[in-house]
Amino acid sequence: MLYRATSYVTNDEPCFNLAELNLMNQTDGRWHRYEILIVVRDDELAEYRRDMGLRDNFEHKSRLDGLRIMGGVKDGNKIYIEETVGRLRDMAFQLRESPAFDKQEIPALNKWQDRKKKSIFN
Repeated sequence: MLYRATSYVTNDEPCFNLAELNLMNQTDGRWHRYEILIVVRDDELAEYRRDMGLRDNFEHKSRLDGLRIMGGVKDGNKIYIEETVGRLRDMAFQLRESPAFDKQEIPALNKWQDRKKKSIFN
């Protein structure tokens, strides 16, 4: 979905969604970690992006490839927001620094990865 862009956010404003994703940087062509926030501006959703630095700087801190935290829901044309930018950032920090589980502990993931490797090399 396309949202209009915004160049700033404040910690106390309503936040619909926070995502941290590894994306290719347009300037240097390297992988960077981005914080992407969807906030409400003039009764419409708007997107804010912040470059958090090189992806490699986050690999030792977290076993997460990325994360998404919902702060609200959309029901038809109505938007219900329960969280703020600051609270979602705090949650993201906690998940990034000490994830609840190691994704390698998920048995189905290991089977899927093994099957994927076999299909690639066969």
